[in-house]
Amino acid sequence: MAEKSPTFDPPAQTDLKPGVAPEIHEQATKVEIVNALESYRLEATNNRQSGLNPRDDKWRENLNLYWNRYDFKEKASWQAKETLAEVPNYVDRFAAAMKEAMISSPGGFYTVTDPADAEGDMTTAVKKITDAWLTRVGRNQLGQVMPFTAVFEEQMKLGAIMMMSAVVTWKNDVPKGRVAIETVDPQNVWLDHTYRNLYRVRRIELDRHDLKKMITMKDSKGKALFDLQEIDRLTGQMLEDKRKREELTGTGQNVSSGRSPITLDEYVATVVDARGELIADRGLFVVANQQFLIRGPEPNPFWHGSDWLVASPLIDAPLSPYGRSYMEDFGSIARTFTELTNMLLDAIHVTALKAFAVVPGILLNASQVAGGITANKTFMLQEGYKPEDFARAIDLGTLPPDAVKMWELLKNELSEAANMNEVALGQFAPKGRTSATEISETKQSSSALIRSIAQTVEQRWLNIILDLTWKTGLQHAKEDDPLLNNAAGAMWPALWANRKELIQRPLTFQAGGISALIRKAAQMKALIGIMQLVASNDLLLQEFMKVVDINKFVKKLFELSDIDLQTLNVSDRERLIRGVTEPMGGLQQQAGGQGAPPAEGGQASPEMTELARSMGVAS
Repeated sequence: MAEKSPTFDPPAQTDLKPGVAPEIHEQATKVEIVNALESYRLEATNNRQSGLNPRDDKWRENLNLYWNRYDFKEKASWQAKETLAEVPNYVDRFAAAMKEAMISSPGGFYTVTDPADAEGDMTTAVKKITDAWLTRVGRNQLGQVMPFTAVFEEQMKLGAIMMMSAVVTWKNDVPKGRVAIETVDPQNVWLDHTYRNLYRVRRIELDRHDLKKMITMKDSKGKALFDLQEIDRLTGQMLEDKRKREELTGTGQNVSSGRSPITLDEYVATVVDARGELIADRGLFVVANQQFLIRGPEPNPFWHGSDWLVASPLIDAPLSPYGRSYMEDFGSIARTFTELTNMLLDAIHVTALKAFAVVPGILLNASQVAGGITANKTFMLQEGYKPEDFARAIDLGTLPPDAVKMWELLKNELSEAANMNEVALGQFAPKGRTSATEISETKQSSSALIRSIAQTVEQRWLNIILDLTWKTGLQHAKEDDPLLNNAAGAMWPALWANRKELIQRPLTFQAGGISALIRKAAQMKALIGIMQLVASNDLLLQEFMKVVDINKFVKKLFELSDIDLQTLNVSDRERLIRGVTEPMGGLQQQAGGQGAPPAEGGQASPEMTELARSMGVAS
């Protein structure tokens, strides 16, 4: 199933693109180019379906598990067909925890650095502008824009099931336009499995009426983006196919859909013909219905010169460009757990309810047993027969205790997967029953993997997405965009005027919010472990107090907990109130323990009372 893109906005070629157009072989024809590109796609498809590390079947299995789709057609009507929401719960909880970790850092989840910006004023403006673009990079099914956090959570779920995959483009669906980060179905993305980076393919499905929009698209020089002759050939072929289908189904009978979907395969590829001659180096191609080259070859239309598709698995694997999904291991356990649960329900059913052997000839009317034997039902027997001669109960089996033990073991395996989601991402106590020992065991077994996943997300996806967001937005931004003027202030006109040079500037976007939270959680657990050890031994406690400043220790605990200690500090006003209500303690604190005693009757001194009155504390 191809990806639906109702608002297909292909990247437009501009005259400001630095670099050189891809070299085109003089003898190359459109047919040769299409054949070469199609051979790439078929090669990648075969590898992903039946290569060393096939993915398509595993992805479909993961999707079925996430949506709780199980095959129960072989089961009898009385058998249990329950679906347990183990996999969707774990995947959703993982995505929510990753998003929470990303946004938890007070200073933001990424930084911008520039070796030539010693003062840091330019990188500050870059971050503010990028933050402004990130507030509206997503879009829901109704066309309403959404912030990056919503896109990120969707990508985490996609990565847990298959792999992260998105395109960074420019959309003109809001005033002054916006940077768009759009999710791409990984099943519609094919990568070069040889790691030579010769090609990547993205499939998009459009409706026939979108051809009218494509015909009118032009670049900054007024040249048509798409080959109008090829689009005419495509339209003619579609009409011919429609006519043939009508002839096969009867004269004048039209059974084809009015939408007439079109499949577009977008390539960024280095194309070599059958003779080994170079046709185009890292060019852009768009092939419709696997036959018509309606665009390209042409150079990368973006100033950044990079691919605008960003795809990465959550777990990298050798010799596999698609890696492994997060739910790949516990997903099979969840399926077994669901099947075993249904078997136990069936066992309970047959243990509690018995089968019966009956002699229907003993009944006055044999139809009395047509509906089975149920409670409070009366059976009329022939004269001279005993009730025990009519029916006898049959035990179908018992529920073995070992089956329940196996069910508990499988549940524990799934619980460990859930603990990896919660504890290792910094949520110190995910469940009330979780002890410090359980947290320590979970940390040892899973924190290394979760740290690796966090670094993969940051290095292989987030950093690239942020860099493309900045460069794509700067290329297409309008000088009078109020959002950017408010974000960058007085620096925006200078940034916009030099945007071509800024895109080539070696800025570095470094995401680290998720890793930082994991590191903080590890330090917090280590400090709490030290406190528990010290508190258990008086000698250790004495030595601890000699070498550790308890105030700094407490401040460190608050810092690792992301709690602003300033909001909990005792203010001067509160300290003064305590001095009024507790005069002895207040005076001793102010005088260092050498102050005058309080006035008679336990009242505060005249000086203290006057000071309090001046601050509005007392009258």
